[in-house]
Amino acid sequence: MNNSLAKLLECIEPKIADIHANRIEMKSLGEVVETLKELVELGKKSYLEILNYYDQDFIIRTIKIYGKKTKSLIARYKTTRYLLKGQNSDMKDMPQYKDALAFMDNFYTYLTNLTKKITYEYEIKKSRLEHQEMYNKYYLLLKKESIFITEADEFLKLLDWLKLSASDKLDILIYINKCNIKNYNKKSETEGVFISNTNLTDIKKILEKNAYLIDDNKPLEEVNVPILLLGKANTEIIERKKNYYLNKIHRLFKTFEYEMAAKIYKEYTTLLDYEEEFKKQELNHGLDKTQKLTFLMHKDMSFVREYILTSKPEYQGPILKNLLDIEKEEDLMLPDYCYEGTYLYIKPEFIVKTVYTFLENGQVLILGILDKKENLRSFLYKNRDLLEEVLKEKKYDKLSQEERNLLLKNIKIEDLVLTINLNTLDVKMEEENAR
Repeated sequence: MNNSLAKLLECIEPKIADIHANRIEMKSLGEVVETLKELVELGKKSYLEILNYYDQDFIIRTIKIYGKKTKSLIARYKTTRYLLKGQNSDMKDMPQYKDALAFMDNFYTYLTNLTKKITYEYEIKKSRLEHQEMYNKYYLLLKKESIFITEADEFLKLLDWLKLSASDKLDILIYINKCNIKNYNKKSETEGVFISNTNLTDIKKILEKNAYLIDDNKPLEEVNVPILLLGKANTEIIERKKNYYLNKIHRLFKTFEYEMAAKIYKEYTTLLDYEEEFKKQELNHGLDKTQKLTFLMHKDMSFVREYILTSKPEYQGPILKNLLDIEKEEDLMLPDYCYEGTYLYIKPEFIVKTVYTFLENGQVLILGILDKKENLRSFLYKNRDLLEEVLKEKKYDKLSQEERNLLLKNIKIEDLVLTINLNTLDVKMEEENAR
């Protein structure tokens, strides 16, 4: 490593030693600032808005910050809250009520001043953390075996902050220039390259297509929301999560961290796939009950009916109950398996399981039944030609809605429950094949 560069890294190290702790503090302090601003805005409308605020513990903590006679102030706040929340017209002329209003006047002024003070502190620490983040960014870049600096102005600003000697600065710039020339062609080396089974060209296309969503100056804020909650008509959160993924991939690409970029890209494309699956499921929820199911046919009979006719009677109830449960399902679900670009679902309660998928129109396509001890892979392999024709080539002439009435007409779940043998529940028992 270049000596001047080693000196630069040594200079940066102590400046980023506490970056993780500062990130945590800034997140926490940012939440405090937002809550304080919210309280001040609520207080503009009415003091009752503060007294009715859901997080009274937070308000008590703001009083403790005052540092003087906090016990008596907290007791006074609680008494005031009791008096004013009561909204008793008979008490409004009493001295205690007027004292309570005066206390809230003072308390609101205190909250306003506290908000200004902590916001000012937050902005200073935010600026310091932004400096730290830049130090950290270049510390990681310059520690790499293959160095490539793309933002010259930003890097020059960093060197100015560190107040290096003119000779060290020149030595570093000459060294970086040599590294950049050596790696200049790396931008075109992604064509046709696969990392973790992902074509880097595909990633580049996604970034180019969504260039308008990419912002190098905006801090990355990951949206840690469970995937199923994303699907509950929360378009805004889904868009924020997609935006995070795109910007994260973009920054990883810029620093040639292709393996991590490929990993995030897979998460991004999976989110897109799940988003489409949720749309199909929501379409299904809006369909008429008798129109929700369609069946894959084989020799003029659905796989389901064929199985029922050849299986033991004790397995017929579970199969029919699975169909009725799928038909009335109103919750969003994550798929169990991806087959040739199609997401499949398995109804798992019994030892004989139902395999299905969602079509673009929202209908549930019942593919067939997994016999006891049969796994999904063997089912897919056994029926691969028919499944490819229907799922991949989308030839839907082999589907039938009439099967629904043949199988489920006049059947109710409560009737089936009484006939179901507990031995048919999926408890991993060693028995002979169900047929």
